[in-house]
Amino acid sequence: MFPRNITKNQSKDTGMAMVLISMLLFVGFHHIHFVYSAIGLLIITMVWPVFFRPLGYLWFGMSIILGTIVSKIILTAIFYGLVTPLGVIKRMTGSEPLQLKKWKKQNSSYFHTREITFSKKDIEKPY
Repeated sequence: MFPRNITKNQSKDTGMAMVLISMLLFVGFHHIHFVYSAIGLLIITMVWPVFFRPLGYLWFGMSIILGTIVSKIILTAIFYGLVTPLGVIKRMTGSEPLQLKKWKKQNSSYFHTREITFSKKDIEKPY
């Protein structure tokens, strides 16, 4: 589940994510210490990006877990919030797009016997 190898670019991405988080904390709390930590993290990211490799395992592992869980939550919410109510409304109004009730009432078959002889040309180029 967790990533096996964290590349140098992924370590840089982790460092840049930490810089962004530090800047967002500055915007939220207005403490200048967050700006200083962002500058320090940015310098470490540019000079020695493998410093963030251990944190990268956690960061990318968490992204895999969240991606798996959140996608299921979103799809479930869409199904029960959109598809199910539409199906209930269609059923209440009597709408039947597939016309299954009409098909089941008929005794005749939908299969037709075709009296055709295929030639070699029909099989070589069917379309």
